[in-house]
Amino acid sequence: CQRMPRGRKEPRAHAGDAHAAAATAAAEQEHEAPGVALWPSAVLMFALHMAVFGATAYPSTPGGDSPEMIAVAHELGVPHPPGYPTFSLLAKLAMIVLPWGSIAWRVNILCVAFAAVAGALLFASVALLTASRAAGVAAVAFFSFSRLTWMYSVSAEVFALNNMFIAALLLATAVFSRRPTLGNACIGALLSGLAMTNQHTAILYIVVIAPWVLSCSPDLRTPSALVKIGLCFAVGCLPYFYLPLSAYTNTARLTWGDQRTVPGILKHVLRQEYGTFSLAKSDTVTPTTFWQALQIHAKSFSAETMYVSLPLIATGLWFRSKREGRSTSIRGVLVVMLAFYLVFFNSRANLDISNPLLAGVQERFWMQPNMVLCLLAGLGFAALELRASGSLKPVLKAAAIALLAIQIGANYNERDESANTAVRDMGYSLLQGLPENSILLVLGDLPGNAARYAQTCDGIRPDVRVIDLEMMTFDWYLPMLAWTFPNVTFPGRVPVYRFGQDHFDMKKFFDANIDTFDIFVFEHLNEQDSSWKADYELRHYGLAWKIVRKGTPVRCADWARDAGAAIPTFISPDPAKYDRRTWEHVVFEGNQGAAVFLAMFLEETARKPGTGLPERISCYQEAAKIYHDLFERTPAYARADYWHKNYGVTAYELLSLTQESKWARLAIDSWTAYIQSGAKDPQIPDIERVIAQMRATLSS
Repeated sequence: CQRMPRGRKEPRAHAGDAHAAAATAAAEQEHEAPGVALWPSAVLMFALHMAVFGATAYPSTPGGDSPEMIAVAHELGVPHPPGYPTFSLLAKLAMIVLPWGSIAWRVNILCVAFAAVAGALLFASVALLTASRAAGVAAVAFFSFSRLTWMYSVSAEVFALNNMFIAALLLATAVFSRRPTLGNACIGALLSGLAMTNQHTAILYIVVIAPWVLSCSPDLRTPSALVKIGLCFAVGCLPYFYLPLSAYTNTARLTWGDQRTVPGILKHVLRQEYGTFSLAKSDTVTPTTFWQALQIHAKSFSAETMYVSLPLIATGLWFRSKREGRSTSIRGVLVVMLAFYLVFFNSRANLDISNPLLAGVQERFWMQPNMVLCLLAGLGFAALELRASGSLKPVLKAAAIALLAIQIGANYNERDESANTAVRDMGYSLLQGLPENSILLVLGDLPGNAARYAQTCDGIRPDVRVIDLEMMTFDWYLPMLAWTFPNVTFPGRVPVYRFGQDHFDMKKFFDANIDTFDIFVFEHLNEQDSSWKADYELRHYGLAWKIVRKGTPVRCADWARDAGAAIPTFISPDPAKYDRRTWEHVVFEGNQGAAVFLAMFLEETARKPGTGLPERISCYQEAAKIYHDLFERTPAYARADYWHKNYGVTAYELLSLTQESKWARLAIDSWTAYIQSGAKDPQIPDIERVIAQMRATLSS
């Protein structure tokens, strides 16, 4: 920061660097009033972001936390810890103000606007620090239009808002470095408070910026100045009053936690149910090591910025720091911020990111350090500009625009979600296939969030009681939300899903409700609770499993009719576009397996001892119908190789039971397709031998 308000000292040029010094002086003279000159360009950058991200935004709810965030904001409840009050209030405002589109689309567009502001502010920060619009364009190309940032710029998640707040903090820091006044310090404090009401990782930058700000002038360390700065930070934190207000009224059908007391507020804000500054409960995961996480992040960032950013960062840190002398303190602050974030976050991020889905969860938090890295890359681009000859300067400006165009072009198709309704379709299918007034027990983010969004925002099957198995283990869950599950019995003196005489386990819950409700589970029950297994069993039903008393007889035709009607018929997302890091891939796998699991259940029923011949034939015939319909409606890219094998087995069993030649032909065709798929299966020689025998029989 500049500590001498009376006069501005020109930076000293190193010996032999007269050309660079002259270029610097000319550039600074050209941008003597950067605030006036930069904002039209920043507005254009905002418009570009809105156009690109708006065209590629999800039309409905994405996966992950998005359905929860949208549905809870719709109900004015409290989302999962730490509460995200600013996001919830702004999302509710967007639902009211925007007069068209689905509820989810309105919040998605709000996040597009957050991302657009973030991009414009990042551009302004770089341009202000370097007096180079081209450097700002390069930084935006690297950050905003990378695969990762784009993914979270078109969906209803808190990360676009966090990017906006971090970009605003960076700009405020850049402005303060030029004019270290109390007013600018107060603006930074206000932004810091607001950032803390959204994503707590902002504190990892704030604890570095704040001491640097106070060190810039003794006038900022007076009691009066400290009180003013502290009050501005407190004003920024005011949205947190939303949490106890929502909990006190308790009218939201969806909410998390009980914030009616100070301990309840602290438990939620500090994420004590997850582990403060952790991503998961420490006893549930084996995390990736610190150095492995850093290496994976570095490889990802380098690849997403076309392997150009890291050399530019090194260039900016070396040449700019040698040239600018005292005013390089802001670069020191940026480096310390970045280092502190990477060390602290990767020490606490306790996920196993060798699991692709968990890697997708953790990489969301890479955007915050990525923004600083891209800002530093912008400084490196400006360093090249300063040292370029006159004829090369236009080439570098064109290169910055080319970087922007290349990034947009390279990622547009992959990040175009304008036709992606996979998570919405899954939520609809999960609910619509169930009998009236059922209980649906869910475990995990995707099924519960998708179903609750469908119910609260789109009005799909509100009669189904969607109960979260994990949340039932929390003391606050039933006191806050039992009223939303009419006529459901939660046994025990203290109704919490927990082992012990005063609580209830799954057997007690099933015993209390099985005669009143049809009970379904998606995807599975708590593995540690086996209390129910002696008296109940799971039978596949559409996307879910139905709880029935053990030994209940099955009539295959009836079960296939009812459970088959619950099989999803929407088109699965293309796995070539959505890899295992995405929720769309989870939807793809669930949709892919739903019909097959039902067919396998019918086949298992046919093989049970005591099943009569007519019922065995009926079970296999119903399974064959399921496979036939599955192949008819499923695009080739979404078909699994093993379907052909299973279909062939079913046809072969029917051949053995009925001696009808049509089943032989079907078995031959199915197994031949399986062999031609290239599957690595040690049973293929046996399958080929059986195929030869069936062909010989048919020919004779």
